[in-house]
Amino acid sequence: MLEHITASEVAGYGVGALLLCATISAPRIDSYISASQRSSLGMCKKCGDLRLIACSNCKGSGSLRQGGIFSLIPSDEVSFVNKSKMTSLSCNKCGAKGHFPCPKCYKVPST
Repeated sequence: MLEHITASEVAGYGVGALLLCATISAPRIDSYISASQRSSLGMCKKCGDLRLIACSNCKGSGSLRQGGIFSLIPSDEVSFVNKSKMTSLSCNKCGAKGHFPCPKCYKVPST
């Protein structure tokens, strides 16, 4: 079964597997490097002294789009010009703000 595979094909599969692993692990490596750079500069590791963190549900926009071309709900016709079928809903997770206060460095103002 494997006698028809050449050394070049095996090397190609190996390189492909390495590239796939690098692609999957890139966001984690990037967050680790940015957190270490922020801590070396004396900044908050989580937000970088912005005191706000973007909402992971709406990606910081405060609204969610539904009914678009790539939605899982089938539509009668797909049109790139007519966007009337797309609806925008406010994000329930962040209350349509798009961000949260940083849990590590945000201090609630005392009254």
